Amino acid sequence: MNRPYIVQVVSLGCAKNFVDTEVICGGLAADGVLLSPDREDADLVLVNTCGFIEDARREADREIRDALKWKRQKRGRAVMVAGCLPRRLREKAEELYPEVDLFLGLDDVGRAAELVRALRNRAGEGRNLPPDHLPTYLYDHTAPRLALTPASYGYVKIGEGCDHRCAYCIIPDIRGRQRSRSIDSVVEECRQLLDQGRLELDLIAQDTTRYGLDREDGANLARLIEAVDRLPGDFLIRILYTHPLYLTDEIIAAAANAEHVAPYLDIPLQHISTPILKAMRRGLDGPATRERMARLRELWPGVAVRTTFLFGFPGETDEQAEEVIAYCRDYPFERLGTFAFSPEEGTAAATMPGQVPRAVAEARRDALLAQQQKQSLARNQALVGQHLRVLVDAAAGKREFLGRTLRDAPEIDNLVHLRGPRDCLERGFVDVLIERAEAYDLHGKVLE
Repeated sequence: MNRPYIVQVVSLGCAKNFVDTEVICGGLAADGVLLSPDREDADLVLVNTCGFIEDARREADREIRDALKWKRQKRGRAVMVAGCLPRRLREKAEELYPEVDLFLGLDDVGRAAELVRALRNRAGEGRNLPPDHLPTYLYDHTAPRLALTPASYGYVKIGEGCDHRCAYCIIPDIRGRQRSRSIDSVVEECRQLLDQGRLELDLIAQDTTRYGLDREDGANLARLIEAVDRLPGDFLIRILYTHPLYLTDEIIAAAANAEHVAPYLDIPLQHISTPILKAMRRGLDGPATRERMARLRELWPGVAVRTTFLFGFPGETDEQAEEVIAYCRDYPFERLGTFAFSPEEGTAAATMPGQVPRAVAEARRDALLAQQQKQSLARNQALVGQHLRVLVDAAAGKREFLGRTLRDAPEIDNLVHLRGPRDCLERGFVDVLIERAEAYDLHGKVLE
């Protein structure tokens, strides 16, 4: 009997890339490949990379070189590199990583098992370097997929690619043009995840609010929300990666009126100063952005809003940075992230005049984070003594668990540390009395 082929998978980057990892793993498992978390058991290490910004590329490079070091230690081992990095560095990938056995392009996600089989049989031709043309692949509900998140939630990628040309972003050149799945396909995948016991469906794409606008069947995000909301059961729908330019009243109303949609919206604004927004090519100026956000609160009272801001964009002044900080005092965001600008080769912003020193951008970033920390602490302290519905994600010890409120997305938002019965994980949703608060964490006990 032949020994089964074993693959260890390393997944880097965002949730959208993570879904690709799950599709790759599903295809491998369906083809009889075993997946192992232990590298020493593996015959092949597959690194699914992010290539969006320099920090992500450095992390990917470290992981690839660690895998190649492992490969050299024993004959017969192999390394495969997938994801955004080989697509972005397609002209340099072979030179940078001559020992990589195979590259998996973004159009090859659904062919991973076939390519691994060819590698095993030494039947492949070359190392499968990504082609020059933009990717067009888009998975659907029929693709084998192995869910790798905690059992409480699952990501549903409703579309791929992006038609925006934000001046700082290289994603359209990596992931290709926007392409949306059909409503029926998304609903069927959501049904599958619910049948597996998932309690939260996180809708993701490069821009979820623009979902369906590339189709000719009338699909849009509002109609998709309504369709998924009609599925039976006690579950959450969470909407991530939206864009203010396409956040219409119709979308807001559909989310606000849905039975299952979490009172939460992720809407990266990036800036609030009109000159910077125009230079970024965001599509809305400062007053229009403020109006859109006020309209969101009006149509969806009680919604928790997560956003991100980018400091240090070329030409940004101290006054424009302060405008962002002041806006965040006037319009307190429940959840907030902020970043320092990174000039990315191939983007318009990389060669713009007025490049801001990194230290200045980081100081502006830190000032907003300090303000947000104080606001978050005050907001959390106001929850002490309240009963909150919490989705339990993981065990953290004997009768200790980690969970999230309805206003917190996985991986990026606040945590609830809770004590409760041994079956909290099996229950999924529990009611928690909040006893103590920190800036980004809550502590409490389950109400029996």
